Amino acid sequence: MSVAFRCPHCRQSLAEHEHEFVCVSAHHFDRAKEGYVNLLPGGRLKSRPAGDDDAMVRARRRVFDAGMYNPVIDAVAALVAHSPAANVVDAGCGEGSYLAAATTLSGAAGWGIDISKPAVRLASRRHRNHRYAIASSYALPFADNSFEALINVFSPRDFGEMLRVLKAGGIAVVATPGPQHLAQLKALIYDDPRQHLNRFDPEANASADEPLPEEVTSVQFELRLDDLDLRLSLLEMTPFWWSTTTERREVIAATSLVVDVDIQLCVYRKPDRSALNPVL
Repeated sequence: MSVAFRCPHCRQSLAEHEHEFVCVSAHHFDRAKEGYVNLLPGGRLKSRPAGDDDAMVRARRRVFDAGMYNPVIDAVAALVAHSPAANVVDAGCGEGSYLAAATTLSGAAGWGIDISKPAVRLASRRHRNHRYAIASSYALPFADNSFEALINVFSPRDFGEMLRVLKAGGIAVVATPGPQHLAQLKALIYDDPRQHLNRFDPEANASADEPLPEEVTSVQFELRLDDLDLRLSLLEMTPFWWSTTTERREVIAATSLVVDVDIQLCVYRKPDRSALNPVL
């Protein structure tokens, strides 16, 4: 089965044309000049635009282009490549760096979705060989059993949806912040900074909606933030930016920092029921 985007209205596959995507029910979706398609129902969100804005997306691109997150990007790509995949989807793709690294290393075809229009636009401009759509990770615009691998990095997720679009035996690589992630930066922002949850602690993360990971690893390293632009870009690419007062932004701008990067990577595998119940 070849992968195709799915119509958000009738859930039929969308045929791809030069300027539009069309399903058998004659629902049409224009292709943007950058190549992506908007598959949010109604073509837009009901309230204000969601997801990262243009400034956050471009800040993240500056940080990634400077190589500051290479250990994380490389670790995610290696996990995807370790489980052979013909097609990989990034559910919450941002500006496309994680998907680009994963497809380069694995040789898989890349598909990305994000609810942020600025993120999808920027990803589409640089990574022309991928397929991108504005869509929600809670309603992935793909048929069941479409992918061998899925990436979700610091993004909202629905495990039911992720497993639905994975083929039997396929993997989902989920990256979340570890307890010490950017702790020194948070200490300059909040009077009482809180640690992120430790996903290595099963009691702290017990959830009926979340399956048990097959593998859990940690990526930890230090970032020296002597460069003012990169220091502010790191802040701006995170949700911390909105909580940082003008006065504290000025303090951060004037302070050379060494911060901890602490990322936890979980690998989830969709059960292969046929292997559990072989035909005799």
